[in-house]
Amino acid sequence: MGCNKLATLMKVARVTRDYIKPSSITPPHLRNFKFSLLDQLAPSLYAPMVFFYPMQDISNIKAATSYRVNHLKRSLSPFLNRFYPFAGRIKDHVSIDCNDAGVEFFEAKVINTCLNDFLRLPNANALKQFLPVDIESNKSMDHLVHVQTNTFECGGMALGICWSHKITDGGTASTFMKGWSSMASGLGDEVVPEYVASSLFPPMDSSIKQHALKLDKDRTTTRRFVFDGSKIVKLKDKVASKEVPKPTRVEAVSSLLWQCATKASRANSGSQALSVMSQSMNIRRRTLPPLPDTSIGNLVGYYIAKMEENSDHIMHLEDLVTKQRQGKTEAINNYAKKLQGNDAYVVIQELFKEAGSLLRRDDVEFFKCLSTCGDGLYDADFGWGKPAWQSLVSLGYKNTFALSETKEGGGIEAWVTLNEDDMAIFEHDLNLLQFASSNPSVIEIQSEQELLKQVERRLIFDDPTYDFTLLTW
Repeated sequence: MGCNKLATLMKVARVTRDYIKPSSITPPHLRNFKFSLLDQLAPSLYAPMVFFYPMQDISNIKAATSYRVNHLKRSLSPFLNRFYPFAGRIKDHVSIDCNDAGVEFFEAKVINTCLNDFLRLPNANALKQFLPVDIESNKSMDHLVHVQTNTFECGGMALGICWSHKITDGGTASTFMKGWSSMASGLGDEVVPEYVASSLFPPMDSSIKQHALKLDKDRTTTRRFVFDGSKIVKLKDKVASKEVPKPTRVEAVSSLLWQCATKASRANSGSQALSVMSQSMNIRRRTLPPLPDTSIGNLVGYYIAKMEENSDHIMHLEDLVTKQRQGKTEAINNYAKKLQGNDAYVVIQELFKEAGSLLRRDDVEFFKCLSTCGDGLYDADFGWGKPAWQSLVSLGYKNTFALSETKEGGGIEAWVTLNEDDMAIFEHDLNLLQFASSNPSVIEIQSEQELLKQVERRLIFDDPTYDFTLLTW
């Protein structure tokens, strides 16, 4: 089934809407939750993700599906006692009213598509149907998190979650998922969130200007590329240099994406516009002293790398990696380690000043890269196994690379959004395809066929009266 056909045929129908509230009332002294300065400067956007869980026990699909949805609801309520800000509402640019209003929770049914059909050929537009809110609108932006369960006819589930970027980065989303799944499964230690950001980076009481974002969505298209772990090892060897002898996998992959996207843009425009890439980074372990990984908030920094021209009109990969490493080192020294001083706002403004000036220039091609690699999002086991696939959902903004982990093997999955003309060149770049596969199947066909045989044997020999119409793999 083609991905466009899949997106057209698949329908997601909501059947219930609830608000899950903390099981205990938030104490009065915790009702007014302060944003940090970094939260205040964060854009008013959603951070959307979807987690896919197959049905492991097919003995009673309807009962098992109902159990899983109810179990998520029951475990979310006591979980919100510790993660109480997420059950509140954004009051103003300074604070959250932790009023226990609850997390909006939708239940939905997926029609005309089975989980494995979707996982064979993931589609960026179809992914959006699994989300609890329309990420294109500003509706319910006072909410901190929305949840939606999407149940397939085969019993599989897609768990869609939208977090407000005003308090959530990749690290916070990871802590949220680890805490919720740990409570639900009882398999891990209790996750204790740390609410230290506002004391370390105090908010400004007066209204402050958010940093500029060039959010162009005109004629953009999104494609998925997967870098297998073994291919990344080869890519890292290729881009290693005297300056950066041991590049990280994110540095290697993002540099290749940046190079190929710039080549495509320049081929279409005929110009040699300055190419710049902004990369996000987790600053929890880069402050003095380092912050706990469970610190809640938008605790990210950014660094900028510029692609300088040479006689080939393109910078070589090892040079791009070096530029990234230099930008990261400078950002750590001049940004992350100085944020806890009295001039934190000045430090942040200086960081955004250069980015803002570049964003306003017409002769600059600006790329943005974000990564959740290393955040452990595949550890979200609610008691029925880890997700078969976890994916970021593209917001559709031009010139963005969204990187996340593959489930196994140290690979990286990239959702790349470019304008349509640039993508037509980019997705056929032989340098890219040497290391990346274009939208490969998430599931292993051979193992799926073996599973189907096992299911058929069980149905035939163990329960001959089983309703075969449920077998919609």
